Amino acid sequence: MRPDISGVIVMTDQLQWQGEDVIVAVATGARIPARTFHWLCSLAQLTSRQLVAVEHKQDAHVFNGEFKLRTVGPEEFRQAMVTYFSQIGFTTTHVTREHQIIEWAAH
Repeated sequence: MRPDISGVIVMTDQLQWQGEDVIVAVATGARIPARTFHWLCSLAQLTSRQLVAVEHKQDAHVFNGEFKLRTVGPEEFRQAMVTYFSQIGFTTTHVTREHQIIEWAAH
């Protein structure tokens, strides 16, 4: 997944939760494109991994240091990610937990 095309840097071996690898996606710009985020949610579901996405807030096209976390996983995972990112220096946080991202259609 090329960051210049997908709008995201994806890491699968940088963070663990409850002994399992977490998919970490960091936006290369302010936001992860919707199509890319949907693909990442599919990957998380197919691999039975949790997903945390980091997006950056901008004011007048300049990053202001704030960020937004989006998580796919249980509430305990969301809480663990908020704690983890706060401990490593991300202090201003807006967090959303994505609810049922994908519904499989029967063919």
